[in-house]
Amino acid sequence: MRKLYSKYYYIVFFTINALLIYAYLFKMKVIPLGWDTQFHLNRIEELYRSIQAGHIFSSTGTYAFSQIGLAINHFYPYLFLYPFSILRGGTYVDPIVAYNICSFLITLVSFFISYYVMRDIFGTKKVAFLFSILYNNGGYLLLQISQRGDIAEYIALIFLPLIFMGYEKLFDYNSKKWLWLSIGMICVGYAHILSTIIFSFFLVCLLVLDHRQINLLIARRLVISAFLAFLVCLPMLLTMIRAKMKVPIIVPIVPDTLINEAIKPSDLIINSVNNMVPNDLLAVNLGFITFIAGIFGLLVYLTKDRLMSRIESVGLLFLLLSTKLFPWFLLQKTPIHIIQFPWRFLGISTFCFSLVIANLIGNKLRDSNSIIVLLYLVSCLVSISYMYQYTHTNGIGFANQKNYTEIATSAVYTDYMPAKTLIGMDKAKVFRSALDVHKHIAVVNGRKVHFKKNQIGSQYNVISYKLNNLQKGKVNKVILPVLNYGRNYSTKGVRVESSVKGETLVSFTPYKSTQTVTIYLK
Repeated sequence: MRKLYSKYYYIVFFTINALLIYAYLFKMKVIPLGWDTQFHLNRIEELYRSIQAGHIFSSTGTYAFSQIGLAINHFYPYLFLYPFSILRGGTYVDPIVAYNICSFLITLVSFFISYYVMRDIFGTKKVAFLFSILYNNGGYLLLQISQRGDIAEYIALIFLPLIFMGYEKLFDYNSKKWLWLSIGMICVGYAHILSTIIFSFFLVCLLVLDHRQINLLIARRLVISAFLAFLVCLPMLLTMIRAKMKVPIIVPIVPDTLINEAIKPSDLIINSVNNMVPNDLLAVNLGFITFIAGIFGLLVYLTKDRLMSRIESVGLLFLLLSTKLFPWFLLQKTPIHIIQFPWRFLGISTFCFSLVIANLIGNKLRDSNSIIVLLYLVSCLVSISYMYQYTHTNGIGFANQKNYTEIATSAVYTDYMPAKTLIGMDKAKVFRSALDVHKHIAVVNGRKVHFKKNQIGSQYNVISYKLNNLQKGKVNKVILPVLNYGRNYSTKGVRVESSVKGETLVSFTPYKSTQTVTIYLK
């Protein structure tokens, strides 16, 4: 029994840790609505209803996102949303429980990936166990599954240790595990596209530090890894390109300049020490565990461990990049502005600081077992406190069994709409504001008409509208509240065009004062 425990103890500890993180969510039977939670709930619901209708791929915004044909899932990869959607379809599982169970399982998987990857690289269970605990209890990772509600970026961060292993194995001439580099980047690409950019920059920094070790074999492995990642991600990229071929689209809106979205160093330190759940975008922090790891990680410079010294340096660099100390205004008009928020770099810092301190404690200290147990207990307690703060924050909304369907289908977004939709408007000011199209307001022969729910029918890539008070025997022109990316069409006798605001303009001659018009989306 003792041998069995010593061999598989980490499974028990990881499971307990993950359960403690989600304890309050399971107890309350709710999904707290963080900054992006509703966005991802709508993506899950769109995919779930598409599967329910007998299709593998997601519909084009006919079920969720206010049922206006917003092609979010054409521009955001949704491979890792299938588990959420499939569990959502369970007969005996309500959507709230399904979401929380799936989130818990993903967190548990993250613990195991972190553990196995580091055990493979460093060959020691202590380092692997400690890294997994520190990394997965880090404030930035907890932020993704709590206040931020960005399940996509959270999943991407799960694969960061895998990418690091692939990178390290590039330099092992007798190993084929360098292929995990491309596999990890593929997984990240299908989870969160922006993370591929950030993680690629991380890899570039590592390559610069290791440039003296690069030879023809390693260069060839890098090229193969990049090619494989590009090849497998190509279908996703082609889907995005095809979706924007006919009409220009609105790229994700950045509410402010990069320098204004960066964090003040003093706020970063104070909020991290306080293990604060951010109440706004400028309060994002490392969390107490990661901050302390970063401080004590500086001791690595007193050792001869060149690898860990480099990792600590990279972590400090990305920490600097997240703050106003870096002159972000110089890069405002460059493609780098697509990252939107410089504090996204804190994910890399969390990884680096966790890895360095895990190595210092696991390899450098003789009696490290007691310290590891203490850190495990502290990490669990800090995470429980963090999640309690999050679930009991004043003013936070909740999705429950009564309002889930409404919340999971009515998200209001302007990102990725046809560019014409916001002509003459301040994009930053109307960001996530309900426009006429979101309110299901049509223009029937020059007059505005509000569609009620029973007048709108949604199917897979199809939306139908019941029109009343039409002019019989005459050509009627109706602007329907469904976005047109240049490929919408209807039944015979109904002409379809794009309106001046990117919606769907139909022209037809009815023989009755009422008629149902069906729009097919591609």
